[in-house]
Parts: sequence; structure tokens; C-alpha cells
Amino acid sequence: MLISQFKEQLCIIKRKKDSGNMGQNIYIAKQPILNGDGEIFAYELLYRDSEISSNIKSRKQATASVLSSTLNKFGINKLLGEHKAFVKADEEFILNNVVSSIPKEYFIFALQLDGEVSKKINKRIELLHSEGYMFAINDCLFDAEIIKNYETILKYISYIKVDVNTPAKNLEAVRDLDLEIIATKVEDIDKEQLAKDMGADYLQGYFFCKPKVEKQEKFDSEVENLVRLSNKLMQDCSIDELVEEFEKSPIVTIQLLKYANSGLFQFRQKLSSIKQIITLVGKTKLTQWLMLIIYATPKGEVNSNPLLFDRVRSRTYLMQEIARHVDKEIVSNAYFVGVISLMDTLFSVSKRTLMHELHVDKDIKDAILRKEGVLGEMYSFVLALEEFNTVEIEEYIVKHNISEERLEELTLNASRDLRDL
Repeated sequence: MLISQFKEQLCIIKRKKDSGNMGQNIYIAKQPILNGDGEIFAYELLYRDSEISSNIKSRKQATASVLSSTLNKFGINKLLGEHKAFVKADEEFILNNVVSSIPKEYFIFALQLDGEVSKKINKRIELLHSEGYMFAINDCLFDAEIIKNYETILKYISYIKVDVNTPAKNLEAVRDLDLEIIATKVEDIDKEQLAKDMGADYLQGYFFCKPKVEKQEKFDSEVENLVRLSNKLMQDCSIDELVEEFEKSPIVTIQLLKYANSGLFQFRQKLSSIKQIITLVGKTKLTQWLMLIIYATPKGEVNSNPLLFDRVRSRTYLMQEIARHVDKEIVSNAYFVGVISLMDTLFSVSKRTLMHELHVDKDIKDAILRKEGVLGEMYSFVLALEEFNTVEIEEYIVKHNISEERLEELTLNASRDLRDL
């Protein structure tokens, strides 16, 4: 019987998958910034390439990596809650249009500028400030040179992060600035007193809390997929062509869904397909978003978790192909269910928590949480295929008149790329 043969073959594939390495992790560190009452005012997000190190090769890449991981992988709600985050940003990053893909409601750019502010960066910061972006002067041992370097843009700055070890003679000049002061490197009770003497509005340092390293399974997109999608956007292709490209890249689609729910957009309607997201987000924002992910990906890096990637790809392929047989009108919705159904694994949260966070259509939620409706029934069938549940498989193919030959073709195509693992 073809189903029995299929079961035997997938058991072999499953054993190979289970023995494989599930890939590396992504890391990000966050340290709270406290107000005078000891309450969390905001966080500083810091680049990490492991649980204990931060070997920064490029400041721009470090910034992009922190932002991309927050928006597309960890999620703003999970990492920040209701708080804002300070993120270091150098001139190269600020001048890039990718900044427009960052939700200004959540991030404050702590400027790392070398020397005096150029006219170019001055104009750029003025523009971003007018659009609602907020800026800080990054952690420094304060002196007159800092004022000189930043004086042309001080009116656009909201905060200054001052090393608590700044000489007392320089602190008067800090107080004269119309900026809120964040005292950093507060590492003991004596440093805390120095911060209070400084007149600091907020405190940050090991005395209160060391940076907490968050980690999560890494599922970076293949660089080729990102470049191909960027090229399509620059070629001004149709929405349908873009949808087709995204449907070839489930991992990129997952990151797009996280981005769409990051807080940058306020959608009036519930999301139910990739086409809808692409239409609502718009090509300009999509291009900027893809640039952010590309900047966050080290040159030459490929997907570090191919097994998990293949699982997403296999499931979305099956959902689409079965939908084409059952109801061609819901192919895009079926793909959407396939993508979302594995996000709990990728982000280490429950499906129910995920559905609460994501702004998706009720039919999508019902399909994933309760396996209800046409999409839910289809989702159950795909799970039965993955779990080798021959009873449910036979019930479904009989109900929807799917031949065993067609079933074998679908499952072999879905698992084709896994056979060589």
C-alpha cells in the first residue's frame, strides 16, 4: 500500500532529522535603566554573538542585528513589554534609509558619532527628529569636547548617557544642558551617590542589574532569498509576483509577519494572507525592512538551521498543494496557516500566546488553535502526514477524493529536500 511505503520512507527521514544539530542560537542583551524610584524606565539593548561575548566587527551591523533580532525574532512585546529601548547607532546607520523601517515608538538611538557632527548627519537627524524619532548621546566621560562635537544637534537630543566616573569639574556643564541625564556604570553604592550628586534623572549599572542575555534558536534567512526579494521590489514587480517570491521563502515570511506586528503599523483589518500584508505594508517599507535583515546578516552566512527551515518549507508546500485541490480560493490563507503554525517552535512561546500577540484573522486563529473550519481540517491533515497517522490520512483523502498516487506525489515532493540530510 502506498501509504505504508510513504510511512516507512518518512520514518527514515525523521530519524535522520532527529539526530541532526538544531543549529545555533541568536543572542541579545538587555540592561534596565531605572528612574529615581527604582522602577524600570527603559532598557538598553546590546549586541551579543554568544552568551558571554560581543565581538563587534561593524558597528552598523551590530545595530542592525540588535534591531532585526528584536523586531523579527524575539518580538517587541516579549523583549521590551511596554518599555522603550536605547540602541547604539553610528553615522553610517543613521544615514541609511533602513532607519525608516524602525518603529519610533519603541526605540531611542544613542548616537556614536566620531568627531564633530557633519552637515549631512545634522540634516538627517533634523529630518528624523521632525518625524518623531528620538536621540540620545551615547555613554561618555563628559567633557567640553562632547558639547563642541554635538552642539549643532543638541536641540534634537533628548537624553545624554554620562559615565558616572566623569570628573566633578565637568558635571556643571552637564547640568546646564537641557537634557535628561542617564548616569551609567553605577557599580556600587558610592557610584550611586555620585550619580545622585550629578543630578541624574535615571541610573544604569551593575549595582542594579547586569545585562541579561536573552537567547533564541537562530533561523536567519538565506542571503540569496533576501537578495532575490530585494531585486523583485526594485524591479517594481506586481503584488502577485511578490507573493509568489515570499511563498518560496517561508522563513522570510515568518519574519515579515513578526515585523507587521511589531508596533510600526496599525492595521484596521485582521491579517489573513501574505498578499494582504504586502499590500498594507507597501513596497517602500518592505524594501527598507529587507535591507535591515541583510545588514544584520554577516557576509557569507547561510541558514544555520536548515532542518527547521525544511520543516517550515515542507509544511507550507503541503498546505498550499492540498488547498489547490480542495479550494483554490484559500491557497494563500493555507500558506499563512502553515507559516504561523511553526512560529511557536521558532519563538519558544505557546501557540495561544502567539495568537494573542499576532493581528491575524479569526479563521486563521481557529484553524491553528482549534483545528476548526476548512483550514483547520487541512492543518490537521498535514499534521497527520507528519505524524504518520494513517487513520486520519485515509479519512481525509477519501472525503476530498485525493488519490493515493497524488498523495504520494505530494509527500515525496514535500520531503524531497530532506532525503539527502
